[in-house]
Amino acid sequence: MLTDGRARAIAAVAVAILLAYALVWARVPALDIGRSDFTSTYVGATLLRDGQRDHLYDESAQSPLHSRLIAPDTEGNLPFVDAPLAAALAAPVTLLGLDAAYRVWGLLQLALLIGAVVVAARAAPWPVGAGRGTRVAACAMALAGAGTLVGLLQAQWGGVSAFGLALAYHEWRHGREARGAAVLVAAAAVAKPHLALGLLAFMLGWGRRRMILGALAAALATGAATLAVAGPAGLAHFVTFAVQSNTRWELRTFVSFVGIPGSFLGNSGAAQVAGAVGSVVALAGAVYLGRVVRHRRERLEPALAGAAVLSILAAPHAGIHDLVLLAPAMVWSVAWAWPAGAADAETRRTLVVTALWAGVTLSAFVSLGDNAATPPGQLVPWVLVVAAVLAIRAARAARPAGHPLTSRRDAAAVGAMAHDVRGHGRLGGAGLFSLQRRG
Repeated sequence: MLTDGRARAIAAVAVAILLAYALVWARVPALDIGRSDFTSTYVGATLLRDGQRDHLYDESAQSPLHSRLIAPDTEGNLPFVDAPLAAALAAPVTLLGLDAAYRVWGLLQLALLIGAVVVAARAAPWPVGAGRGTRVAACAMALAGAGTLVGLLQAQWGGVSAFGLALAYHEWRHGREARGAAVLVAAAAVAKPHLALGLLAFMLGWGRRRMILGALAAALATGAATLAVAGPAGLAHFVTFAVQSNTRWELRTFVSFVGIPGSFLGNSGAAQVAGAVGSVVALAGAVYLGRVVRHRRERLEPALAGAAVLSILAAPHAGIHDLVLLAPAMVWSVAWAWPAGAADAETRRTLVVTALWAGVTLSAFVSLGDNAATPPGQLVPWVLVVAAVLAIRAARAARPAGHPLTSRRDAAAVGAMAHDVRGHGRLGGAGLFSLQRRG
């Protein structure tokens, strides 16, 4: 069992890591800012602000602007490939110069990520024995992942995705299915809809009518907003870019499943086919986890964490910066697995969750070291596969003893007997979870 002293020590180490990240980010030179992923966002947002929405995905329009922004550097154009709404939301920061906008945008995404882990921690089913120090330590560990550093250095959109997932979890924990689905779909539509494929499959598996209606309402609203921003031609160009996205970069750099065959087969057709098969399997796993929650709502934590992992695995492309999507899942998984007593089996559950999160982070840094060029190539998807399998196993098993019911409405309906509810069964707890450009 983790004592308050050990929790403080873990939190201190995590905070030290975060301070190191901040120091690295503060020293990013202008050359690297110009070569970061944010430059493509800045280009797309500038084109939109200048009234060139028809050329939002036109590289012949992007390239001259990109060249002017990064001069005297001569790095080739990094195309804008995010959703049209991303350009609209980023347009205000283009009133600043590139360097200042990069800093502001990175801090904004970090603030959203911090908000995501706080929301998850406040909504999670912590047992009575988990004090405030434990919760702070879990949040700090979640923030100290490799995705945080890479997301900061690239000024990527991960904070939006993570915050949307955390808000959806919060709503579902309190029985607000439609609102949670709407928030998740809206956040995904902003910049990275491809990262939400597994989460959408999870909602389909859950199959609650209100949830589906909430998701459809959000999809219609964001679709209308997208058409207003980019027009039919812009939307069609975005879809084309999204379909072709994993042909633009080395597959071995992706942390989604396609990174595994890409590490051995390169950017070949066989690797693409193997990656597509893996994505389909991941989506099927997410549907299964949704069906589990449909029948046993108290299994939301391991099931949704597993769906988040599978969503990254199923993505046609995902970079290390996209691992921040798993940060809120890390927090609620620690809460779910946290022992209500001092039993060794209960302690092992927490160790499994933290070990998997550490494994994701360490494998990410190892793969970053040589851009996943050394066999066996990209390591992160292997760890994510293990995490997904353990999450499915945990979701099938019973809820750990001593944890509250999934929603306050459940507790109110059952009354005082809710405190006597106990789960039984074995579980393998989960909940996870160059610089690489784009994904």
